[in-house]
Amino acid sequence: MDQTTQNSSTQPWTRLLQLSLLFFFSWMPHFASGSSQPCKVGGHPLFGYLENATLVNINQLQVESLVDSGATTTALDARNIRMHIKRNGARWVHYDFIHKDSGQKTPMYQPVSRVARIITHKGAPSERAVVRNTIKVGKITRFVDTSLISRSNFPQQLLIGRNFLKDTALIDSGGKYLQENCQ
Repeated sequence: MDQTTQNSSTQPWTRLLQLSLLFFFSWMPHFASGSSQPCKVGGHPLFGYLENATLVNINQLQVESLVDSGATTTALDARNIRMHIKRNGARWVHYDFIHKDSGQKTPMYQPVSRVARIITHKGAPSERAVVRNTIKVGKITRFVDTSLISRSNFPQQLLIGRNFLKDTALIDSGGKYLQENCQ
């Protein structure tokens, strides 16, 4: 076999090896800094499927949240939910937020921004009060509609829905707490 034939047969493997090394070394700055994930992609913050969130208007409490692009509205764990109508016709809601980590009970009284009608597979539709809350994840703070429901059967007290994510963040479905160390 002459030299020309030998070089042309090994060239594709050499090129593949070069590309593999280039890819590997392009990720080295992330590993060297202790972060295996970037904080942003294309100018948008990158969230994991789990993130810690701060409930700004509920005593700045920090809760674990599930980031769910399938949910239209953000949902908050609320107990003892009682809606009533004031004399002027405005709806208000009383509820308790019980912080899972500390056990701290915070009574809340807020105007209802709307009432969501929820249709389930089992039984009659139900109504859910929706209030406006300020939620912070990493450096992102949003004032969003938050539906109130008991999430006592779920490990996370907050579900972050599309109304928080829209035009704000991207999701890495395999990542967790990606915004924790972002500055």
